[in-house]
Amino acid sequence: MLPMTTRSHWNDALAGLLEKYGVQPCSPWRIAEGGEPPDDAGDVLTLASGSSMTEPDPREMTVPLLPWRHERRFIELRRLVDDETVTPLLMCRFTRLTDGREAPLEAILYREFDLIEWLSGTPIVGLYASMAGIDEGRAANVIARLTGGAIASVEAGTTLPVGATVRDRHELIARRGVASDRVVDTQVVQSSVYAWTDAGHEQHTDVDAELFGLDAAAAALVRAAYDALRRPESNVALRRQHRRLRRLVELAHESARRGERLAAEATERDLKGAVRPGGTGVSPVHGQDAHATLQPPCTGHSIPPEDEEKEGGAP
Repeated sequence: MLPMTTRSHWNDALAGLLEKYGVQPCSPWRIAEGGEPPDDAGDVLTLASGSSMTEPDPREMTVPLLPWRHERRFIELRRLVDDETVTPLLMCRFTRLTDGREAPLEAILYREFDLIEWLSGTPIVGLYASMAGIDEGRAANVIARLTGGAIASVEAGTTLPVGATVRDRHELIARRGVASDRVVDTQVVQSSVYAWTDAGHEQHTDVDAELFGLDAAAAALVRAAYDALRRPESNVALRRQHRRLRRLVELAHESARRGERLAAEATERDLKGAVRPGGTGVSPVHGQDAHATLQPPCTGHSIPPEDEEKEGGAP
């Protein structure tokens, strides 16, 4: 079974979740592959990964999602920190390498900076960055200091061969305990099923019982979109954190150009509800209170796939 990775599959999967849990959004919506919605998007709420948005202030009807927060591996890492299984946190050591098509360097840094703050529960207060090919966005090494004195390092790159599997690893190192999202000494994602047939080599992994057929990234995006529609009051915090992350990415580039350690300016308004919001930010099936208050009944619907092109979506 091939992964369901098209936009229409994402929207169908999200519509199924909304129907199952009785959530009725108050406006039409659609999941986008990324970036800003078209000028004629009108009253359609566009849900897309914040890492794909270059503008710090997206249009009002756009929600910058943080889908990696809904991946099981990161939910479990955060639980280890919350439960003080690994404590006190001394260092975050993160790596993510791609072929450049899966995500450009800026998107990788955006994602990793958010994971640092979300998993540790503390904001970045300063960083030093070194980059190879600053304008081309080839590779970066960033060392960041967190409130309380913990250190975080990010190794990011887009220099893998075209079509290569993403290599990433996230380690939390504490005075008592070490946690990682990968099997010891590996950066390769393990699959559940490997098949060698006359048609070639295939491998499959289903990560979500309710979103069967979606790969981990697509399932996380759908979960993030569901949470944004179920709890629209959280969208303010998402937009605030998006602005902050865009500033941190720009700060990393400036640090690399100047060869200096730079302070990250952050106000209480920037951080309120963004670094450590209430709950884990996951849907009921992933452990959040299934009795959480739903939105008032109102008519909501997605844009049918056949109408996406005329509504301004990509063909």
